[in-house]
Amino acid sequence: MLPGARIGRDCNVCDGAFVEGGAVLGDNVTVKNGVLVFTGVTCEDDVFLGPNVLFTNDMRPRSAIKRGPEALMSTTVRRGATLGAGAVVVCGTEIGEHAFAGAGAVITGDVPAHAFVVGNPARQKGWVCACGVRLDETLTCPECGTRHERLAEGGLRAV
Repeated sequence: MLPGARIGRDCNVCDGAFVEGGAVLGDNVTVKNGVLVFTGVTCEDDVFLGPNVLFTNDMRPRSAIKRGPEALMSTTVRRGATLGAGAVVVCGTEIGEHAFAGAGAVITGDVPAHAFVVGNPARQKGWVCACGVRLDETLTCPECGTRHERLAEGGLRAV
């Protein structure tokens, strides 16, 4: 971790992870081995970053052009979201609360709350509960019984 990085309480940052100055990790964030979290990335509380998750922060990188922090784009991972092993998050995106990106997903746009996304580029394949189980067609969790409703902005919330 570099100076200027903000790390919350009870975080688990594993071997080989890099958290750059200007990055923010909330409370109870898990950062598995080999994760790269750069300036401008904010992970709220209870986020899980699987092994080798990679965030970007410059949409137009050039070795010969040195851009300051004001030119970097931010990314926000909302409370309770999970990014599977090897996921790549292109800067300027927001990943909604309790969203779940499968291993190897390449996230190039916003991900709604409770969405389950996979692939390159990541596409939504369904919905997940806060407990991590895929929701059925009635948006009810078959494991914990939590019901969900659609939000106007496209995601879900538990009711």
